[in-house]
Amino acid sequence: MATITSDVNDGRHVPLIDYTQSDELAAQDLHKALSTVGFACFTGTGLWDMVQDYNDGTKPFFHLPLEEKMKYKRPASGEGDNGGWVAIGREALSSERPGDYKECINIMYRNKGNMERHHKFIDNPKCWELWDKMAEVSNRVNHLIGIGLGLKDPHFIEKTHNYSNIEQNNSAMRINWYPKVDKSMLKPGQIRCGEHSDYGSITLLYSNAPGLQVLNRTTGEFMDAGHVEGGIFVNLGDLLQMWSGDQIIANKHRVLIPDEKYLDTERMSLVFFAQPDNDVQIETLDGSAKYPTITSGQWLTERFAATYDVKH
Repeated sequence: MATITSDVNDGRHVPLIDYTQSDELAAQDLHKALSTVGFACFTGTGLWDMVQDYNDGTKPFFHLPLEEKMKYKRPASGEGDNGGWVAIGREALSSERPGDYKECINIMYRNKGNMERHHKFIDNPKCWELWDKMAEVSNRVNHLIGIGLGLKDPHFIEKTHNYSNIEQNNSAMRINWYPKVDKSMLKPGQIRCGEHSDYGSITLLYSNAPGLQVLNRTTGEFMDAGHVEGGIFVNLGDLLQMWSGDQIIANKHRVLIPDEKYLDTERMSLVFFAQPDNDVQIETLDGSAKYPTITSGQWLTERFAATYDVKH
């Protein structure tokens, strides 16, 4: 399988991009990546130690008894926001597979200081320091995308994301925990994270180990995305692909059940899902009207219902 490379031109690999380079150069590289493979890996963001520290601090939660974790479960769609704990099998990111073999914790800015349905690690300054840093990186990435798309105002996409707007923005930070695999518990076709594209504008992803696979749009097969110590993957969501009139691509990705020798290995990742404010009208930026207009909030509500409220 193909692995990570620095080539941003062939569309068959996930390219490496230096986050510290100028906006002009970074935007050029990012646009090439997002218009071909739909993924890039930024180096030099300076967030690795903060992410590792926070993941280490949340890991004990996943080893609590089930009845304890249930106190903090994510509500059903329509009963509240997206925050809370998600059990193994509840989230089905691929409609062709059983629910994913992983647990998650979704953290939203509106839950800051809310102890009723969230564990004590949320009421932790490190959580919100990390949130702010992830939002800062997200803002720059959205700015780079605006440059790459040649928007009259290259800050336009960035300005539609008010990450601390507790009523109107549903961006989320997530901890994914992939437990040791008991093959006797696996359902036919079940994997750690089913094939899917993300929902919103962009996604930032840190992981502590290899495992991510990305669809090779040239061959139609999945390739290993690779793993770079300190690297952050950036990928596009469906909403921004539609918004761009398909100038940039939301690509499918997944995490498989590992090889036999790694079944006893836990895996963790931290993800930041950037979503425009709920009332933002998503109309194709190139004026093509290629997709019907929809608000950011309407789109996300529909996608959550399809992900969490189906039976598997």
